[in-house]
Amino acid sequence: MRKLVSVGMATLASLLLIFVLVFTSIGVVINNETFVNNEFTKLAVGSKMGISNADLVTSFNRLVDYMEGDAPDINVTVTIDGAPAQMFDYPQEVEHMADVQKLYTTIASYRDVCVLVMLILFLFAAVVNFQKAPQYIAQGYLSGSFVALLVFGFVGTWAALDFSSFWTFFHEALFWNDLWLFDGTQSRMINMLPEQIFSDIIGQVGLYAGIVILALTALSIVTLVLNSERHKRNRTIALARKKARESATAARKKARDDARKTLEEEKRLAEKRARIAAHKAKKQAAAEEAEQERLREEKRAKKRAAAEAAAQAASQKPAQQPQASAAPAREARPPRAEQPAQKSAKPASKPQKKKNVHDDTGFLDD
Repeated sequence: MRKLVSVGMATLASLLLIFVLVFTSIGVVINNETFVNNEFTKLAVGSKMGISNADLVTSFNRLVDYMEGDAPDINVTVTIDGAPAQMFDYPQEVEHMADVQKLYTTIASYRDVCVLVMLILFLFAAVVNFQKAPQYIAQGYLSGSFVALLVFGFVGTWAALDFSSFWTFFHEALFWNDLWLFDGTQSRMINMLPEQIFSDIIGQVGLYAGIVILALTALSIVTLVLNSERHKRNRTIALARKKARESATAARKKARDDARKTLEEEKRLAEKRARIAAHKAKKQAAAEEAEQERLREEKRAKKRAAAEAAAQAASQKPAQQPQASAAPAREARPPRAEQPAQKSAKPASKPQKKKNVHDDTGFLDD
């Protein structure tokens, strides 16, 4: 029930929106001076009436301003066949344009009311079911645009096949008098505005409004597709896959970063250990060098001590020499009694030579 109410209000609001677009497009087209000038040039209206295109555009703009309520009358002075003249001097033209002004301003006021009603309907359609508001509004717009397509398709086809009958029916339906029927020999307005101009204006209005309507239709279709259950499911799967890929990528990146950090840490520790080992080796080498230097210094000290002792001994030896020479000569040699024992070690084959008689004087021993 809530869906039916929401879609129904959105459909009605969409019909009002299309009406607003069409009427606004009419105002845009008839106020486009370039388009109007091109129409007058294409139909050669100026050459037929003896009026320049600039005067024709000025006269057309005067009619539009009066129709929209921006001008008090339709009086405008132009140059016809080289002489100044009042463009619209036929009384029926003034009366018909008064009816056109009343019709146009009435529809314009309806257009303004439709804008307000349309906004309210779209708001209520959204509030009825806020969670699915885009989907329901899109469905309502597609329904309303389909109805409008049927109506405008029929009118457009009719106008394209027989514009005269359509234009006649249009005036008979909207005007309650025959003032729209002009005498071409007296009215400059009917000569300035042939049916072909109105046919081209309607075609241009259909083009402008159709572009906006088709754009909104495409937007509605896209909205329905994006809010469909299948799309939501596919989108959920796609998001899950994307998240999984991102997680895997992040995990691989983290693993690479951790491996790089571990490698850098190991390298840093290895460099630190190498520095410590080098420092220890350097310190040990310095200690060994100091020890060797100490040993060398000790050896040098011993050598110096030995040299000093030798020098001291050499300096003391001459003082002790006389005392040693004063001793009896016999003290320098062993007693005679010991000599035979030493000599006895010689071979027995040789006869021992008789020793001299011991002399206490020691003379013989010398």
